Amino acid sequence: MHDRMGGERFKIRAQARDEASMAPSQRERERGMSPPTAPRRTLQDIERLERVPLARRLAVGSTYALLQKALASSPEQPARCFLPLGDPSQLGETLTARAFLGKVHQAANLLADLGMGPQDVMALLLPDLLEKELLLWGGQAAGIVCPIPPCLSAPQVVELLRAAKAKVLVVPSPSVDHELWQKTEQARRQVKSIALVLQVRGPGNERDAAYAFNALVEEYPADRLHTGRQIAPDDIAVTLPIRDTAGAPGLVPLTHGNLLYTAWVLGLVTTLAQEEVLLRGLSRFFQGWWWPAGSS
Repeated sequence: MHDRMGGERFKIRAQARDEASMAPSQRERERGMSPPTAPRRTLQDIERLERVPLARRLAVGSTYALLQKALASSPEQPARCFLPLGDPSQLGETLTARAFLGKVHQAANLLADLGMGPQDVMALLLPDLLEKELLLWGGQAAGIVCPIPPCLSAPQVVELLRAAKAKVLVVPSPSVDHELWQKTEQARRQVKSIALVLQVRGPGNERDAAYAFNALVEEYPADRLHTGRQIAPDDIAVTLPIRDTAGAPGLVPLTHGNLLYTAWVLGLVTTLAQEEVLLRGLSRFFQGWWWPAGSS
């Protein structure tokens, strides 16, 4: 009898300990979500996981709020390190959490000032540049982002821009990638929804509604979003290109809540600590898919 009762008490304590380990900790709440501390491998692991509602694990309602909350806990910790591919002689570009969030604010404020609203779409037709990260996050704070793979042909790019009803098109200058700039020229003539072009690492031409991103963005406040936009989890954050079974490109809209879940799941399966580094090296077609991982 004593042994049986002792065994029952042991099981109850073990269950309570397991459930406590699945509950969000104070530190995890400060980061905006609560990934478990160990990988889930069994059905019992999943059942314990589901005892805590997802809403309790996601303490924020948008990717911008997640970024803001996660980075606020360690403002001087490196947040993004971009390593140029194909040229080992080039130094990597690194931004601390404070600097990264400030530049995201600047990008979002510039986009809003250029007339981009929460329902408007900004299409990114960029190679792998640090500015792409800033615009991916800043664009979600201002409106909706559609990252377009640079490897697509000009007709496919035009098709995606039309499907997305893109208002803003972000492209590199001819000195960075002449082929992409030529695609831009074709797209502007064929996609009537495009109101303006943001040119990255170039002088722009404002008389032709082509604005120099790098020069203009520095003029905007880095401390906050000056629109004061309140983003809801059900607001669309991105429209991501996909290929159907015939190989034709299409678009899938994802909400801020969808991307928060993606970030949480990545933290669940990788158990990355806040100070650890995630190396992202994906195919060009799927670039941009995993960017919420940066705050998981």
